[in-house]
Amino acid sequence: MDALSNLLQLIRNENMKIYRRPRTWLMMFIVVAIVLTLAVALKTLDQNMEFGDAIAFMNFAGNLSFLAFLFAVVIAAEIVAGEFTWGTIKLLLIRPASRSKILLSKYVAVLMFLLGILVLLFFVSFATGLVVFGLPDEPGNGPRMSDVLQQYGFRLIDYVVNVTFAFMLSAVFRSSNLAIGLSFTIMFLSSTVMTILIQLKYGWAKYILYANTDLSIYFNGRKPPFPDMTLGFSVTMIVLYYIAFMAIAWITFRKRDVAG
Repeated sequence: MDALSNLLQLIRNENMKIYRRPRTWLMMFIVVAIVLTLAVALKTLDQNMEFGDAIAFMNFAGNLSFLAFLFAVVIAAEIVAGEFTWGTIKLLLIRPASRSKILLSKYVAVLMFLLGILVLLFFVSFATGLVVFGLPDEPGNGPRMSDVLQQYGFRLIDYVVNVTFAFMLSAVFRSSNLAIGLSFTIMFLSSTVMTILIQLKYGWAKYILYANTDLSIYFNGRKPPFPDMTLGFSVTMIVLYYIAFMAIAWITFRKRDVAG
C-alpha cells in the first residue's frame, strides 16, 4: 500500500506541475474557443444545414482532437527533458522514490492530460452543439453517438502511441526544445514519407509504425496501405513499437547521469 500511495503522490505532483503553468490553461481555452467559434461559423454559413444537430456537430468537431493531441505531445516531449532544462532533475531524483516510479508517474500524468483534454473537447462540443443546433429531429439520420465514440476511440489509440513516442524522446534528450521539435518534425513528415513509400510499393514499409496506427480502415471499408496487412498485424506492430518506446525511455532514464 505504501508503494501505491507513493506512486499516487508522485502522479499528483506531476499533475500539479502541468496544471500550475498558465500555458496548460491556455491550451484548454484554445480548444474551447475554437469549438465555440466553429459552431457559430457553421450555424451562420451552413445553408444546407449539414450540421443541423448536436451529434453531427460533435462528429465534425472531433477533427479538433488533433489539436488536443498536439498539445499533449508538447507536454509529453518536455515532461522529462524539461527537468534538465530547468535544472530541477537533481532535486527530483534525491527523493526516496525509484527512478522507475518517477518515470511512470510522469507518463501517467501525460496520459491523464491527453485523456482530459479529449474529454473536454467531447463534452464542450456536445454542449455547444446542443445549444446551437439542438438534438436530431429524427433518430437515425446522420451520425450517431456511437459513431462519435468510435471516432474518438480509434484516434485515442493513435494518439497514445505517438504521445508515448514523444515521451520517449523527452527521456532520451536533455533539451525539451529538441524533444518537442523532433516529435513534431517526425510526426508531420511521417504522412508524406508514408505516402511516397506506398506509391512506390515498398512492401517493407508496412512495418513502419505510421502505416499501422489508423485502425479505423479495418472497420469502415477502406483498404489498408498494403494488401497483405490485417487488423491483427497492425495491432501487433503498434504493441511492439509501444513496448520499444517505453523500454527505451525506461532504460535511458534509469541510466541517465545527472552529474553534468
